[in-house]
Amino acid sequence: MEGENAAMAPLPEAFLHFLEANGLDPSLYTAIDSTPRYIRLKPGCEACIEEVEAEVKCNLEKVEWLSGFLSLPPHVQIAGSRAYREGKIYGIDAASGAAVMALEVSPGDHVLDLCAAPGAKLCMILDLLGDSGSVTGVDAARHRLAACRTMLQKYTLGDQCRLFVADGTSFSVIPTRSRSDCESCESGSEERVDVFKEWTSRRPWKERKRAGKSGSPQLVSSSQPPELIYYGHRSGVVGLTKGELFKTLSDDEIANKGYDKVLVDAECTHDGSVKHIQKFEHWGWRTLQRRVLDAERTDDLHALQLNLLTNGFRLLKVGGSLVYSTCSLTVAQNEDVVEQFLKENRAAVKRPHQNNDAISQAENSPAVENSPVEQVALTVSVSDDPSLPSFTFRTWILGTLACVLLSFLNQFFGFRREPLTVTAISAQIAVVPAGHLMAAAVTKHVFLKGTKWEFTLNPGKFNVKEHVLITIFASSGAASVYAIHFVSAVKMFYRKELTVFAALLVVITSQVLGFGWAGIFRRYLVEPATMWWPQNLVQVSLFRALHEKEERRKGGLTRNQFFLTAFLCSFAYYVFPGYLFPMLTSISWICWMFPTSVIAHQLGSGLHGLGVGAVGFDWSSICSYLGSPLASPWFATANVAAGFAIFIYVIVPIAYSANLYKARRFPIFSDELFMSSGQKYNISAIIDSNFHLDMEAYEREGPLYLSTMFAMSYGIGFACLSATLVHVSLFHGSEILRLSKSAFQENKIDIHTKIMRKNYKQVPEWWFLCILLFNIVATISVCEYFNNELQLPWWGVMLACVVAISFTLPVGVIRATTNQAPALNIITEYIIGYVYPGYPVASMLFKVYGNVSMKQAIFFLQDFKLGHYMKIPPKEMFLAQVLGTLISAVVHILTAWWLMNTVPNICERELLPAGSPWTCPGDHVFYDASVIWGLIGPRRIFGDLGHYWAINWFFLAGAIAPFLVWVAHKALPQKQWIRLITVPVLLGALADMPPATAVNYSSWVVVGFVSGFVVYRYHRGWWSRHNYVLSGALDAGLAFMGVLLYLCLGMEGISLNWWGSDPDRCPLASCPTAPAVESKGCPLY
Repeated sequence: MEGENAAMAPLPEAFLHFLEANGLDPSLYTAIDSTPRYIRLKPGCEACIEEVEAEVKCNLEKVEWLSGFLSLPPHVQIAGSRAYREGKIYGIDAASGAAVMALEVSPGDHVLDLCAAPGAKLCMILDLLGDSGSVTGVDAARHRLAACRTMLQKYTLGDQCRLFVADGTSFSVIPTRSRSDCESCESGSEERVDVFKEWTSRRPWKERKRAGKSGSPQLVSSSQPPELIYYGHRSGVVGLTKGELFKTLSDDEIANKGYDKVLVDAECTHDGSVKHIQKFEHWGWRTLQRRVLDAERTDDLHALQLNLLTNGFRLLKVGGSLVYSTCSLTVAQNEDVVEQFLKENRAAVKRPHQNNDAISQAENSPAVENSPVEQVALTVSVSDDPSLPSFTFRTWILGTLACVLLSFLNQFFGFRREPLTVTAISAQIAVVPAGHLMAAAVTKHVFLKGTKWEFTLNPGKFNVKEHVLITIFASSGAASVYAIHFVSAVKMFYRKELTVFAALLVVITSQVLGFGWAGIFRRYLVEPATMWWPQNLVQVSLFRALHEKEERRKGGLTRNQFFLTAFLCSFAYYVFPGYLFPMLTSISWICWMFPTSVIAHQLGSGLHGLGVGAVGFDWSSICSYLGSPLASPWFATANVAAGFAIFIYVIVPIAYSANLYKARRFPIFSDELFMSSGQKYNISAIIDSNFHLDMEAYEREGPLYLSTMFAMSYGIGFACLSATLVHVSLFHGSEILRLSKSAFQENKIDIHTKIMRKNYKQVPEWWFLCILLFNIVATISVCEYFNNELQLPWWGVMLACVVAISFTLPVGVIRATTNQAPALNIITEYIIGYVYPGYPVASMLFKVYGNVSMKQAIFFLQDFKLGHYMKIPPKEMFLAQVLGTLISAVVHILTAWWLMNTVPNICERELLPAGSPWTCPGDHVFYDASVIWGLIGPRRIFGDLGHYWAINWFFLAGAIAPFLVWVAHKALPQKQWIRLITVPVLLGALADMPPATAVNYSSWVVVGFVSGFVVYRYHRGWWSRHNYVLSGALDAGLAFMGVLLYLCLGMEGISLNWWGSDPDRCPLASCPTAPAVESKGCPLY
């Protein structure tokens, strides 16, 4: 065909008779020559799509009914593309992909492909297997099987594969599941003479010469023994002898040790392939007569197909699955063969595949098989049972109790010197036995039966949807209520009169305001498959482990068993870093080697220095600031690692060694405020009786100074803000614009969104807008009515809303794709400090409404996505979030108010007795920030009146950096790693430093590398089953032991005092190195 739209030449009369005899419509073959070609992406290579499109100069379309497949116009060639040469994509027709999809391959399966050539099906099967199981490929054509071998080697997929030149109708080699399969074989080392060693394609010259002289036929017959022409080192062949490999087994033995899955994509007339029929125009219609219409040949094909099917079934183990397919449309080669086979094999059971409709209606159906994000596809189920009750009596009772309990505990512990956070995972596990107990004990009586108000207290078995909603309630209680810091600062530090009613209104309005932003951006951050929220996969894995029953594989563990094992190990282990041996938090060995060197301590301290070589073995320390490293995708971990290395090993040392801003007079790492002399700044000395800045005292005391790391971290924070806006605009702007102009296109959404839209009614937009408008009005009313206490005018509320709505979407995109969220508190403090200086209370409240509402929106959106994955009715999800938020706000403020009025001198460190735990570290940081940004103001620190004005250049640097990455990506599209550079993540992860320390980051990066790169790349089967379950188990074990240690020992003040109790043992790390600066416990330079 010369043109893409050229019609096919008229079909010969003989072929038309053939079609009529088989009941086929000739119009199928008169379509224009526009049948697309198909390619498949190797897992993890999704980022190369744009590269291929740039090279071939056309758009690749996702094949919605085949995960990982892309279609392209028939005239486009991909063989010359870099992605094809590097083995990132391979060609495979859609029919073959559908056959493999119907096989339902799972990690660990042993799969047989009886007609394997030319190899694309083998590649797809191996992709689906991950790093466990094996594939055996069989084909009678030697030259075509050699092409399979080449393909496997090109795509580095042959480790678990073996290839046999053999007749598929008589092939009888079973998979080698373990060495016990060869128990009856010769065991004496002197008898094992023909042992298969590691495969090598480079055979000696004499051997190749003998093979050439032997003249092996290209097609083998059933009388010839199978010939092994390739095997991978994990295919089970290495170490076996020929006798062991080709051992003859009885049918009973094969039934127990045969293949889990068998694919018989049988030889046929190919009359169902338009591409094949088109080729006959070039080959000549006589070829069509010989290959398709010759009755003798077709009769032989029927016999061959039946024999292949029969032998494939013989090699299938009991309980296994077999898929038979052809690319013929004739009944004789499909239904008739299967019917004859079923008559002859009564043990076989025919069952329809669950995706048959999607496959057969592929051209018309928009259905998708799975998420395009591989981590989601490996973790989240695509099934749903809409009949399961979710908002039940159990949900109300257990959810409310979990929310109240976690709210009380976390607020109670939050005022203490070492605050303890009881996470939602603790409740997620604890409610499981309670739910099952209520299902067994509560009456199943139906009240008001026969009316529209009919209900029951016990709808039956405790199910996963109830469990999810209970956990949503618990998450609301586990989340910190940031506005409590504002209440405690106003009441205890600024000594302003504040009623409990006003405090409650501030807390509720700040918490609920985020619902409005969540509703506005739900379209962008919940439904798109690319917004996959990695942290949610931990929860999903845990829910599935606790509710889904699975058969334990021999020598392995189910996910539930694995969770319990890991949970018990984490629970038992945390007693060491949590109580007995706190030094495990940071092993700073350089300090031990040089105990009297300040420089060595600054370099080696993991808690007060640069952390060179420091390593931590405390899970609470590893995940305390960045979240679980097991939930972070590798590219995000790599960005965090790069940002951390540049900041901690380049920027900070250079600034400190250059004595920038008198850096050597202060500790290299500290969040304290200092005078120019190196002594700590006395903040109380510059505040007058009205809690405004006393200018005379301020001029007498002098300007504030910051430690090097503290000052540079502010600069990084500035850069992160501008980088976030520029990065999202450049890399996600077109998608956001498309979603803004129209609703989702049906062929662009994944299966989870389609299931949710099909089975449940969505939450109307006006629900969110009503909450937003009512809340804004309520917030302005509260601020105006209590203006003397709160100081924030109405326009300050509106400005805070503008800041929050401006950053919710870009920060949400970063969080949803990388599991990291840039901080917003700096920009809110910066803005209000400039536009409304001298009002520290207003500064705090502006930060609460501008920052907390955005964080709450991100929190709500993440929970919406969890409900999306778990198929929770959206309206019930919304109700659980609203109720949980309101309950949590009330319990938090009442608990805080009770403690502030009953604990003498709470938060006043100078007045508390020695050893008192009620030091309120978080509230002091919040108060100090209000002094810096609200009382003194950014102009006197980062403006023209301050020493740190040059740090504002970080804003510009942050805006330029993602632009340079974008330009490099466009200029070098073949370098896919460039697009993975995410500047907001690279910078934003450092926002918590300080108080986060070097060892928190270095240990996090190491664990993230092992999980996200090593295990994911080389042991993907294990990773897909256990990675997120392990994360949940470690969190849960830590939480339960942490609570137990506190209740049993912490409340009684029982502690150990030995050298292992010091978590760092680097006492000189906080010492200054400038000459003549005195500091307690430090040598004088």
